[in-house]
Amino acid sequence: MPSSILIVDDDRTIGHVMKEALLKEGYQVKHVEDADSAYALLQHQSFDLVLLDINLPGISGLKLLELLKQEPKTASLPVIISSIRGDESNKVKGLEIGADDYMVKPTSLKELQARVKALLRRTQRSGQMSNIVESNGIRLDLDRQEAWVEGQRLELTQVEFQILILLIKRQGMLLSYQVLSEVISSGAKDITSQTVYVHINNLRKKLGRKGRLIETVYGMGYKFFPS
Repeated sequence: MPSSILIVDDDRTIGHVMKEALLKEGYQVKHVEDADSAYALLQHQSFDLVLLDINLPGISGLKLLELLKQEPKTASLPVIISSIRGDESNKVKGLEIGADDYMVKPTSLKELQARVKALLRRTQRSGQMSNIVESNGIRLDLDRQEAWVEGQRLELTQVEFQILILLIKRQGMLLSYQVLSEVISSGAKDITSQTVYVHINNLRKKLGRKGRLIETVYGMGYKFFPS
């Protein structure tokens, strides 16, 4: 099955040109012109890569990127920023939020095709090699659903395992109570911050001294800080 790509660019002409160039490479391509449309589309449709402009009407591209990286469903989605803003501050900010690559417009179509192909190749190779997540002596085997701390296997519930995956993958970033409640309950509305706290507290206890790496941001949520 060909890889699917979402282009988010408010310039209809540029979006069309990029879409045609990627269609010629055999990809499935969708183009939307604002962040709200992109966000709504990503809630019910899966893509292999997003090409994202920064200057968008309404929600900015950087804000959309931040939202996507906070949600379990889209946190690992590969993103290439494509923007006329070529200054260092925007590049650094985009990459720090979670973009995988940054292209400065105007970009040749050959370069666009090459960057997309390279990122998809890296993503696919990573998935084929091993589905392992590691940080600070904590090792998660996503295929076997096993967790280890300094060589000792942990007995985690499914919820605790999913929370730990998200914390480590998004280390250093705030995970709100809302995001964590979706992990716990698949979006149920009756999950409270106290319920999230109970799961986090149980996880900390099972992690032993590594539990201190999960820090509370009072009134907001939790972060995983590597030592």
